[in-house]
Amino acid sequence: MRLLFMSPLALTLHETTMGLDLADQLVPAGVKSHFVVDAGNEAMLRSSRHAYTTVTSALGRRVEDVVAGVVRDFAPDAIVLCDYTAHWMTHVVSYDTDPWYVERFGVPVIPIDLYDLTRTGREVEILGRTMRVSDRILHMEAHLWPVPGVRPHAAPDGPAFPYRADPTVRPLSAAARQEVRDGLSVHARHRLLTVPTLPWQHLMQTRAGPLTRELARRVPHLVAGYLAKLPDDTRFLFLGPWFDGFDRLPRERVRHRPSCTAGEYTRLIGASDAVLALFLPSFALERAILADVPGLFTVNSHRLDPADAAGLPDGLTPDVRSWLSAFPGTVPPFHMWPLQWNRVVGPLLEDNPFTATAVRTELFDEEAVVSGLEAVLHDTATRDALAAGRAGFRRAVDLLPDTPDVFFAAARRVGLSG
Repeated sequence: MRLLFMSPLALTLHETTMGLDLADQLVPAGVKSHFVVDAGNEAMLRSSRHAYTTVTSALGRRVEDVVAGVVRDFAPDAIVLCDYTAHWMTHVVSYDTDPWYVERFGVPVIPIDLYDLTRTGREVEILGRTMRVSDRILHMEAHLWPVPGVRPHAAPDGPAFPYRADPTVRPLSAAARQEVRDGLSVHARHRLLTVPTLPWQHLMQTRAGPLTRELARRVPHLVAGYLAKLPDDTRFLFLGPWFDGFDRLPRERVRHRPSCTAGEYTRLIGASDAVLALFLPSFALERAILADVPGLFTVNSHRLDPADAAGLPDGLTPDVRSWLSAFPGTVPPFHMWPLQWNRVVGPLLEDNPFTATAVRTELFDEEAVVSGLEAVLHDTATRDALAAGRAGFRRAVDLLPDTPDVFFAAARRVGLSG
């Protein structure tokens, strides 16, 4: 079988990694894959075993011609969308073209669905606009669910096919863990907290609606204030773009890796004592489950109007109130800082054992965030409870059929044999 993987989204590793992890697992089953990938992610493909073609948004609607050429030369049996939502969004926003030209090539299209879109409102915020993700997926017969990320269980007669996202991720050995930490100059007495950021979040400081731009610029200042209150033995590893607010932290306690390969990323997560995610879904937290590292994630469930003091939640600290008073407007609820995406990401947490693997806190509840981080870094009872949650999730993952079997079942659903 020959598969064409579509991964045109720029400024993120997640989508392409999902596709590569699946393609790698299908190689032993005789599947040959070709990727259409944004040029910014070419390094990931260059170090892989798969052929690829690069595209950029400068192509505009000519991307259809490029993909048509790949289809003509490679002759795929099916097209796999590495992230259904990203495929739709990238073509509509960046390429200004109909995403569903891929259906005109006469082969089945199988989406990887990172959000279980069949049960969400599909309302998203993109560059200051509220849009609805295409409902095309509701009419597709097979959806692939990478686990962790999406729930490890699905209705047996439904369109979803859960599969192991990456069976190679395991907890690091003590020696491997120490080697990574030595490379970061993190000693045995230190607690290492990893904080991931993404290129698209940095871009939102200038390429989003007014409130989103301000959230992208200002939240790092607030978070740095929280982190500065953690014990002196805490070291901070920032994975991804640097935000100005992080400069508030003592330089000797900070480590920064602006970019790395997916393998390096996974090893850095595995060598950490905890992960702090300011947004969902979080590739770092997904890897942390498999690497057996505890985590904490933040959301904002409240609409916060600094001018309406009576309407603010109880217990806000003076620092948070000061931050809110300086914010130029009402802070909206959000799950995917600095974007809202509440109706997509919120339902993803329902009936999902992921929630037992990490502590959930409200971003503007300073005491909860700081005490939560202290607990996941130091408190034995909290760490043991989260370890039990991760172990339970991994057991559910281990019960999934082998990934080639899952994929071929999805392929048969759309009319392919193999």
